[in-house]
Amino acid sequence: MHELAQSEFRRIKPLLAGGHLHPEIISIVEHNNPGWIFVDQVDRPNSALVWSKGIQGFYLIGDHTNEVFKSNLDHFIRRMIEPRMREVSLNHFEVSGHHDQWSMETIFSTRKLYKFEQVVLNLVNSHRLLKSDELETINLKTEDWENMELKNTEFIDEHLSLFWSSPDDFKKKGFGFAAVKGREIIGVCYSSFVTQDTHAIGIETVPHFQNLGVGSHLASLIVEEMVHHGLKPYWDCSHDNKSSKKLAERLGFTVTHRYTCSSFNI
Repeated sequence: MHELAQSEFRRIKPLLAGGHLHPEIISIVEHNNPGWIFVDQVDRPNSALVWSKGIQGFYLIGDHTNEVFKSNLDHFIRRMIEPRMREVSLNHFEVSGHHDQWSMETIFSTRKLYKFEQVVLNLVNSHRLLKSDELETINLKTEDWENMELKNTEFIDEHLSLFWSSPDDFKKKGFGFAAVKGREIIGVCYSSFVTQDTHAIGIETVPHFQNLGVGSHLASLIVEEMVHHGLKPYWDCSHDNKSSKKLAERLGFTVTHRYTCSSFNI
């Protein structure tokens, strides 16, 4: 197993054919979002393991019949990857396949796996706006919000720093809005993963302001912005997150794909 330098990430692009087009993976390959990539061979990879900082999880891509890659993967993870994960305070390994033919039970036969389902929604037709005239918002891409003397700006920083290498990188490539109440940040919605034609949506509301329309308002703004720029909004949430799925559907999104994730403690 070999780790690719960022300048070599595009070598795995042929491996993305034939599977679900996860923007989480493509964004790393295109140098838009931070991550790690490990391959069976550097020159012409057949199979790869991709780590996304944003989701703090892994994807298996390429040839699922690559027995040498599969048989060595768990040992490689124990020896090389788990120490790096602990350095960034991660205590569980989460992984999904780029297509459904990856057998996690076989690859990680000595691990106790926990499985959960993810739901992908795309904007197939026109979007619906759920904006509120009563909410004050700021544009994180164009406004100098860092110097506005707002309260709870760390709420924004926590989310953007997880997905983006720097604030400047976010402002150059992404979109984002935050809701403000009495100079306090109460919600944020932003481009989490970015490819040439697709922007995944990240959204979070401060707990005691949930169920008040903050998320609906912010999501409406960012979907409108993405569509205006000719981009495809992408929504990914866990099957158990009923409120997130319901909000996406109210905005006009439709479920287009489901996939299974596996997780184990390290």
